[in-house]
Amino acid sequence: MGKQKTWVAAFLLLILPLSLFAQAPMSEEAEDDPAQDFLLSICTTPTAQLIPAPAFCLAPFPSTPVPSEKFTFRSWSHDFLHDAGEIWSYPVHIRTRDILPIAGLAVLTGLLIGNDETIRRGFMDYRSSHAWVRAASPVITGMGTYGAWGTAAAFLCVGLIAKDDKAVETATLAASAMLQSGILVMVLKGLAGRQRPLFADGVDRWSGPIGFFKRFGSGQYGKYDSFPGGHSITAFTLATVLAMQYRESGWVPILAYTLATGVALSRVTEGRHWLSDCLVGGVLGHLIGRLVVLNHRRRHSAAVM
Repeated sequence: MGKQKTWVAAFLLLILPLSLFAQAPMSEEAEDDPAQDFLLSICTTPTAQLIPAPAFCLAPFPSTPVPSEKFTFRSWSHDFLHDAGEIWSYPVHIRTRDILPIAGLAVLTGLLIGNDETIRRGFMDYRSSHAWVRAASPVITGMGTYGAWGTAAAFLCVGLIAKDDKAVETATLAASAMLQSGILVMVLKGLAGRQRPLFADGVDRWSGPIGFFKRFGSGQYGKYDSFPGGHSITAFTLATVLAMQYRESGWVPILAYTLATGVALSRVTEGRHWLSDCLVGGVLGHLIGRLVVLNHRRRHSAAVM
């Protein structure tokens, strides 16, 4: 029974990036329409899609259309603050149509939390019996930190050297979105205070905000930083930016979301996170990456589909 729960949970996390990718080609015109409102909603895929599952997406908050302007590095800080304002003010902009996807995510997260200990044991058993997982997991997990920032830096360097404006734009968007994700996830970690599974032999404990102060005790740093997953939110933020910037190349979204999913799963096999941490981190990363890219396209004439 434990193994069945493990595989079901892994399937749920795997289907997330696939459903996100499935909804990407829905409507290019809709993404560029500055009159749209940002909201959390369920995107339905065209009937011709092979993957009809709904996916969480971000549409714009109500805002006055911003006149198109040329994107420069100097405008980056202004854009960053504007995006941060929309992210942190989202709770006051929740609409009736936002409730369904939020409730769905909450239910799925709750189901995973209730089974996280069993799921973790299944993942760890699988890791211990497969050498390739033990070898690949530590490498893949790095794509949620240094690898992600290294990818953004590589796009910037290549863009500057080759005078590729789109590569430079992608690098700045990725950096902005990952910073937004990093700030958000640190605040949420402090509020949740969930114990990482590598402590207390995989016993799931929540201490709330008090966990933030426990980190200052000897050997306690990072102990209560499990929820949501930081590597997962970073990986899916980067994947979303790359997928949206280069979605005309079909392999880019597939590769980006596949790697992001690998990062999320590796956090479980490395014993650093519960599967529910990774699910929530992945969804938040996708939403933030999407918000940053869509806002940028509404503001600057240099945006490229």
